[in-house]
Order: sequence, then C-alpha cells, then structure tokens
Amino acid sequence: MSMRVERASLEQVQQRFETLKKRKVTSSFTEQDLDNKILKQQQEEEERKRQRREKKKERRKEKAVEEDLEDCDQEVAAMMGFAGFGSTKK
Repeated sequence: MSMRVERASLEQVQQRFETLKKRKVTSSFTEQDLDNKILKQQQEEEERKRQRREKKKERRKEKAVEEDLEDCDQEVAAMMGFAGFGSTKK
C-alpha cells in the first residue's frame, strides 16, 4: 500500500471550489426561513402545552368522580351499621 498522495492539478482545484460554492449557495438560509422555523417551533410548543393542560383537567375530573364514589361507599357503610368495608385483621 502506497502512502503517496496524488497531486491535484489547477483544473481539479478550480472544479472543487465551484462545487463547494454551488453547495453553499443552495444550502444557505435566509432570515425568512429562520423566522418560519422559529414560528413553527413556537406553535408546536403551544400545542404541547395545550395538550398537557387538557390531560391535567381530565385527571382532575376523574379524581373528583372517584372521591364522589368513595363518599357514597361511606354512606352505604354507615347505613349498614359499620365504619367501613376494610378489614381490621393485621
């Protein structure tokens, strides 16, 4: 295996510079592109926050319903003449 590196000619170097310039021009960002990306990220973040709030509201509603059911169980237990349905055995 040879460790020699081939020398580039002037034409090869010029072609390489041209291809790099073309690549740079096509991949450059404008301020409008940047603004659009920022706006899109903000909208996605707002959507995630809205979904979190909705989930939190649903959990609160479910918790309130469970508490109402627990109150009903206590009333039934009181009418039957004992303090609760739980056992006292340890």
